[in-house]
Amino acid sequence: MDIFAVFQTILYTISTALLMPVVALLILLCLWLFIYTGGFFGEWIKRRQKRSKRPLSAFLEEINRSGTLPEEVQSMLPGHITAYARDLENILKQPGILKAEKIEDLNQKKQHTLLKSVDKIRIVVRTGPSLGLMGTLIPMGTGLSGLTQGNMAQLSSSLILAFTTTVVGIALGISSYFFTVVKEQWMLEDMRRINLITEAMAKGLSKESAPTDTP
Repeated sequence: MDIFAVFQTILYTISTALLMPVVALLILLCLWLFIYTGGFFGEWIKRRQKRSKRPLSAFLEEINRSGTLPEEVQSMLPGHITAYARDLENILKQPGILKAEKIEDLNQKKQHTLLKSVDKIRIVVRTGPSLGLMGTLIPMGTGLSGLTQGNMAQLSSSLILAFTTTVVGIALGISSYFFTVVKEQWMLEDMRRINLITEAMAKGLSKESAPTDTP
C-alpha cells in the first residue's frame, strides 16, 4: 500500500471538508462587518458633534479644583470617558489609604477595555484575507481534479467560487484595516484624555495619603 497516496487522500478530504466552513465564515464576517459599519459611522458622527474649540488641557485647573468634570467638558467627551470620571470621583471620595492603587487599577481596566474594542476589528484584518485565500485554493484543487476527468462544468464552477471568495476576503481586509486605523486613533486620543483627567482629579493624592512625621 502506498502510504503517500493515503496521506494525500486524507489531506484532500480534510481540505475539501473545510470549504463549507470557510464560505460560511466569510458570509458571517460580511454580515458582522456590515453591522459594525453602522455602529462605526454612528460613533464617528457623535465624535464630530462633540468637537470643541477649546482643548481639554484648558479645563485641567478647574477639574483639579472641583474634583469633577464641568458640564462643558462632559459635553465634549464621549460617554465612556465621563463614566470613567464618575468612577474616579467615587474612588477619591472613599476613605482609605490605597486610593492611588485603586485609581491605577481603574485606569488599567479602562485602557484594557479600549484595546479590546480595537482588537475586535483588528482580527478581521487577518482572518478575512486568510479565509479568502483558503476559499480560493480549495476549489482550485477540486476544479483541477474535474479537469483531469474532462468535467469543464466542475472546473468553471470551482473557478467562480475561488475568485469570488478572493474578492470577498480582500474586501474584508481593506475595509477592516480602514476601521482599525481610525479606531486606533480614537483609542489613543481617549487614553490621552483619560490620563489627563486622572492626573488633574488625583493631583496631590500622594501628598495627602503620605504619613506625617511626628515630633
